[in-house]
Amino acid sequence: MKIRNLILMISVFLCNTVFANDSLVKKALVKVYTAHQMHNYMSPWQNGQDFSSTATGFIIDGNRIITNAHAVLNEKFLQVRKEGDSKKYKANVKFISEEYDLALVDVEDKSFFSGTTTLKLGKLPNIQDSLTVYGYPLGGDKLSTTRGIVSRMEHNSYTLTNEKFLIGQTDAAINSGNSGGPVLSGGKVVGVAFAGLTQADNIGYFIPVNILENFLDDIKDGTYDGPPKLGLQWAKLESTSQRQMLGLKNDSKGVFIKKILPNSPFNGVLQRNDVLLKLDGHDIESDGTVEFRKNEKTDFNFINQEKKYGQTLSYEIIRDKKVYKGQVTLKKADIKFSVVKSTKLQEAPSYYVYGGLIFEPLTTNYITSFTEEHPANTLSAVYDREDLFKDYNGLVILVRVLPFDVNLGYSELENRIITKVNGEKYKDFNDFVKKVKNTNKEFIVFEDEDGNEIVLDVAKVNAQKSALMENYNISHEMSSDIR
Repeated sequence: MKIRNLILMISVFLCNTVFANDSLVKKALVKVYTAHQMHNYMSPWQNGQDFSSTATGFIIDGNRIITNAHAVLNEKFLQVRKEGDSKKYKANVKFISEEYDLALVDVEDKSFFSGTTTLKLGKLPNIQDSLTVYGYPLGGDKLSTTRGIVSRMEHNSYTLTNEKFLIGQTDAAINSGNSGGPVLSGGKVVGVAFAGLTQADNIGYFIPVNILENFLDDIKDGTYDGPPKLGLQWAKLESTSQRQMLGLKNDSKGVFIKKILPNSPFNGVLQRNDVLLKLDGHDIESDGTVEFRKNEKTDFNFINQEKKYGQTLSYEIIRDKKVYKGQVTLKKADIKFSVVKSTKLQEAPSYYVYGGLIFEPLTTNYITSFTEEHPANTLSAVYDREDLFKDYNGLVILVRVLPFDVNLGYSELENRIITKVNGEKYKDFNDFVKKVKNTNKEFIVFEDEDGNEIVLDVAKVNAQKSALMENYNISHEMSSDIR
């Protein structure tokens, strides 16, 4: 009987502790209300689609609110509401990371934080650790609490940029509206909820606490720099014949270096055909993984993603069957991964309208936007044809044609990569615009990658410019960044 009473007392104590912890957590929770307006890549001088969304946030030290970047992306009006309060407060985005899908939100009226608590950051959870996820799923006003366990930790693609970072998987329910909510274990934040898998039941994902800490550490100096990148293209080394040819042991170590990209910290250090064996003392497996915790492996980019700019990174390679060691400094530089310009989702598109032809630089955002509207006609294959464009720092795309007298015969054209202006190549979009504006010939000829030509009468373009812009309600012939 005594044992039974003791068990009952312990159960009551544990329940009371859980409820007490839940009560404290609730005082740190925030519902986020955002009015978004996206950019319009088909008519870049106009505003794009507008819509509203709700998400979850939570308060950490310093009266700072954490949520997902996609919850506040391209915000036009932002409000937050405390759990249990009916009043909404105006807020603004102070820092945003599209790579990490994290944002830090500030509230103008500091009385908002009266009666709130802050959540403390914990450590990276282990597999099978218990989790609790808090949020406002499916737009509901009532707080939802779901529980589960950590089922997996691995590198996978993040929501906004498709870049890969460490990600946590859980069987706790995570639905739309949970985005930005805290994932707790042992009363501390071990992650930020950000995605559920629509094709499967009871699978949700969270951004691990180490990524959140990297973000907070990054913005301490008042600017967001992003994670250090290696700028390497590599291949797996699982073939025993290839390993033998390269002078490798018959084990599972090392990856084959295919290319060192411009501005990479390894530019001038590594060469094609090198075999990268180690980074910062961590053995790199032939499939490109490293052991980040005992008996747990993930992508070897985990090593550089946990570092800061200015820090050094040691390496060990095999070249010509000899082992070489050294170190590089991770400097902030614009690594050119592709002839397709990488742009932030928050950036408005650059554009130039000439004779009713809408030109833009070929960017990652444009490809995403066009593919969404024309899924059967994607530009992503340009990545497989990069060698054809090695003379360019960036490409120009003819988005579409605004039908007018000056461009008769070309109104059906759209989504064409332009390679030449009057028979000359250009360096990038700015150089393209300069060549077009400075043309002194009677006709201007645009040539696409297939050799097709678009010919316009320069005098007619100039004479009809005002009428064309008025007809299509175009405020400026070009974006502000190239005026």
